[in-house]
Amino acid sequence: MSSHESFVRGADWQTDYTRLSRSSVVADRRWLVGRRVLWNNPWMQFLIGALVTVAVLVSAGPVQAQSTVEPPGFEDRAEAYYAFVLGRSLEGTGDVDGAVDAYRRAAALDPGASGIWAELAALYARRNQPDSAIEAANEALDRDADDMDAHRILGLVYAARAGSRENPSRDDVDRATEHLERARNPQRPDAGLYITLARLHLSTGSPDAAIEVLDEVLNAEPQFAEALVLLGAAREAKGEWEGASAAYEQAVLYNPRRARYRRQLANALLNSGQTDRAREVARDLVEFRPDDVSGWYLLSDIELQLGNFDDAETAARRLMELEADSLRGAYMLSRALTGKRDYRGLVDVLGTLVRGARENNLQPSQIASLLQRLSLAHHRLGELDRAAAVLSEALELTPSDLGLQIQLAQLLIDASRFEEAATVVNRAKELRPDSLALTRLEAQTLLEQGRVNDAVVVLEEARTQHADDPVAHVALAGVYSEHDRVDDAVSVLVTAEELFPDSSFIAFQLGAVLERNQRFSEAEGAFRRVLAHSPDDAPTLNYLGYMLVERGERLDESVDLITRALALDPQNGSYLDSLGWAYFRQNRLELAEEPLRQASEQLPENSVVQDHWGDLLFRLGRYTAAIEAWQRALSGDAATVDLSAVESKIEDAEARLQ
Repeated sequence: MSSHESFVRGADWQTDYTRLSRSSVVADRRWLVGRRVLWNNPWMQFLIGALVTVAVLVSAGPVQAQSTVEPPGFEDRAEAYYAFVLGRSLEGTGDVDGAVDAYRRAAALDPGASGIWAELAALYARRNQPDSAIEAANEALDRDADDMDAHRILGLVYAARAGSRENPSRDDVDRATEHLERARNPQRPDAGLYITLARLHLSTGSPDAAIEVLDEVLNAEPQFAEALVLLGAAREAKGEWEGASAAYEQAVLYNPRRARYRRQLANALLNSGQTDRAREVARDLVEFRPDDVSGWYLLSDIELQLGNFDDAETAARRLMELEADSLRGAYMLSRALTGKRDYRGLVDVLGTLVRGARENNLQPSQIASLLQRLSLAHHRLGELDRAAAVLSEALELTPSDLGLQIQLAQLLIDASRFEEAATVVNRAKELRPDSLALTRLEAQTLLEQGRVNDAVVVLEEARTQHADDPVAHVALAGVYSEHDRVDDAVSVLVTAEELFPDSSFIAFQLGAVLERNQRFSEAEGAFRRVLAHSPDDAPTLNYLGYMLVERGERLDESVDLITRALALDPQNGSYLDSLGWAYFRQNRLELAEEPLRQASEQLPENSVVQDHWGDLLFRLGRYTAAIEAWQRALSGDAATVDLSAVESKIEDAEARLQ
C-alpha cells in the first residue's frame, strides 16, 4: 500500500479536512467564476484590495502583534489578499499547483500572516499530502502560536497518520491530542475535531477526558449519534454500564438503522444486568436485519450467557447458514451443545470444526484447543480410548502444553491404562517437576497399581512443598479417606480449613469425606458452612440435597436445595438425577420421570443414574425398559452400586414379564 493510500485510509478524520474553509471557498468560487475578466482591470484589483484590507487588518491585527516581521505596505497587503483569494479559486477549479503558487506568493507579500500558511496547510491536508501539511501548519504557528486552524490541521494530520498504522506511534497520538486540545472551541465545537479528540483520549486510556470533550459537542448537537456512541464507550471504559446503556439507547433512537449501535447497546445492557432487555435488543436487530451475521453471533452469545441453550443453538445454526465458509457459527453451536450436554451432537460439530481449521491452516494451538474439546465430548460419552487418541493428536501439535499432558494422563487412568498414564506423567514432570497437578496424577497412578504407601508418601511430600495451596491438603486427605484413615483425613481438612478460612473448597471436601463415612451430622455442618459463605454454590446445594434424599430426611428441603442447584446449572445430569430421585422418594412419579430420563440419556455410563431410571420404570410398570436401564447400570462404572441387588431387580422384572 502506498503512503498516499495509507493516509487516505487512515480514519474517518479525513473528512474533516474537506470542511476546512469550504463554505468560504464555495462563496468565492461563485463570485469569481464568470467575472474573472474583472481581475484583468488594474483599477478593479486596487479597489477590491482596498475594500478587503480593512477586514484583513482587523482579523490579522493580533497576529501581527506577535510577529517580528515588519508589516507589509498597503499595496502588498491588498495584493496578498488577492493572491490568497485567487488560490482558493484555483483550488476549486482543480488547479492545485496554481493554488499552491498563489498561496506562497500571498505569504511572501504578507510574511507575518499565519492564516495564509494555515490555508495552505489545509490544502495539503485535503490533497492527502501530510508532510507538506505539517510543514505549512508549523509555519503558521511560527507566526501565531495560537492559530486554531493550524492546530486543528496538525491534530487531524497526526491523528490520521496514527490511525493509518497497525502500531500507531505514541508520538503521533500525543501530538494529535495536544494540537486538537489547542483547537477546541466550546462556543462553536467542530464535531469532527471533537470526535477525533475523544477517540484519541479513549485510545490512551483517558475516558474522563473523552467524556469532557463529548459533553461539549453534545451540548451543541444533542442528537449527534456518533458522539453518543463514543460517550457509551467511554462509560464502558469506566465500568459505568448503566451510563453506557443510556448513551447507546440515545444513539439508537437518533439513528435506528445502524446495526452497530444496537449491538453495542445489547452488550452494555447485558453487562449492566439488564439481560432481558439485552436479548430484546439483539432479537430486534436480527428481525430488522435478518442477514446481519454479527447480530446472530451476538444473539447466540447472549442466549448462552442466559442459559437458553436451545435458543442459542437456533441462532448459531442461522449464523452457519449465513457464513457457510466461516467457523464462527460452528463454534457457537458447539458451545450451545456443550451447554445442553448433547455430547453426540457436539462430537459431530467439533469434528467439522477441526477439519475446517486444518483446511484453513489455523495455528497449531487453535487446532489443539478444538481437539481438546472434542476429546472431552468423547470422554463424556464414555468413549475413553477415542478421547485419549484425540487428545494425543492435540499434544503432538503443542507438545509442551501442560494442560493437555495432565488431561491425557487423567484420561489414560480413567481408561485403566496406568502404565501409559505413568509414562505421560513422568515425561511431563521432566519439564515441570514442581507441578502439583502432575504430582497428584503420579500418586493416582501409584494407587491404581496398588502402591498405596508410595502414593501417600508422594502426597505428604507435596503437602509440605505446597503448603500454601489448598489442593495439596485436599489431595492427601482424599487418599487417607479412601484407605481407611478417615480420622487422618478429617484432621488434615480441619487444619486446612483453619489455614484457609475463605476456601469453600476445603469445607466441601470435608463434608464429602464425612458423608462417605456416614458422619452425616458433621457432614451437614460442613456443607452449611459452605452455603453460609457461598449461597449459590451449586455442587454443595446438590450434594447436601442428595444426602438428605438418600437418608429419607426432609425431602421437601432436599427438593428445594437441588432445584436451586439446577437453576444455576440447568443441564447438569447429576443434578437432574438428584431431583428426579428426590421426587421418586416422595412418590411423585409424574414429576420424577422427566429429570430421570434426561439424566439417563446424558449419563449412559453412570451406574447410579441408570439404576434410578430403572427403578422408576419398574414402578411405572414398564418392565422391559427397566431391565434395559439396569443392564446399563451393570455395564457402567459400577460406582456405589450394589450389583447383586441390580441383578435381583432384573430377575424380578423378567418374572413379571413372564
